[in-house]
Order: sequence, then structure tokens, then C-alpha cells
Amino acid sequence: MRIAALILAILLGSSADKGEQVQHFPSIVYGQILLGERASKYETIFTITAKKNVPATLDLFNDKGEPMEASFLDPRGDEATSDTSFRFVLVARQPLQIRLRITADELKDDVVLRTGWANFHSSEELDVWALVRIMKPDGTLIQKHVLLPERAPTG
Repeated sequence: MRIAALILAILLGSSADKGEQVQHFPSIVYGQILLGERASKYETIFTITAKKNVPATLDLFNDKGEPMEASFLDPRGDEATSDTSFRFVLVARQPLQIRLRITADELKDDVVLRTGWANFHSSEELDVWALVRIMKPDGTLIQKHVLLPERAPTG
């Protein structure tokens, strides 16, 4: 009986270690303000790596906590999809970049600015950081900020 209890404790302990990992970014921004002297474009670029091959999900939320839509672009600028979340697979030790942009329909508007937060979900630990770039409409860099994840809020 003790052996069965020990085996059960080992199995339960090892399955608890495989819980969901969450990387939380409390502040992201993307969009464009094309009017006036200070016209600018905003983008957030995430760089993600993992020690193992693993599927992961990126979820976006606005300042009110509601799902927020974006176009998810690869490093070449090609759109993978437009949605409120993006599912992808990481190859072990191979960095993946995901850039956020307003949707194709919103690109025709002069003023569209999205702010909110993002969560990465995975069964394995991820190494994630973000680069927020503010640029002139011609692509000239005005300012950049590096963001690291924080502990996800509970409750």
C-alpha cells in the first residue's frame, strides 16, 4: 500500500510541474497617428525562444481586459493572421519574432492606436522580450523601448 501511495505521489508531483507557463506583458502599443507635425507609427515586436519544441499562444487584451485584434506579422512583414490570439510552434533554441500591426482595414485610417497587454501561454518555460518602436511614417526610428515580462496578475 505504501508503494502505491509513493508512486501516486511521484506521478502527481511530476504532472504538477507540467502546468501552464504564462509570460505577461502589462503594456503594449501598436498603430498609427498620421496627422500633424508629430505623425508616427507604433509597433510591438516579440522575440520568443524555448529550450524544447513547444506549441504556444499569444493573447492580446485592451485596457479594459477585452480581447484586442491585431495583425500578426513575421520578420519579413508578411501577415500570418488577424485575430485576438495567435497560436504557433517554437523550435528548440530557435528565436521566433512576432510583430503586431493594426489590421489591414484599419491601415486606411489616419488615427488608430491600440494599447493593452499580452499573455504568452505554453506548457514549457519561454524566454520572451518585447521591443516597442515609435517611428516616423517613413520608417525613421524616433524611439524604442525594451520590455520584459512580469508576473501575470492573479484573481
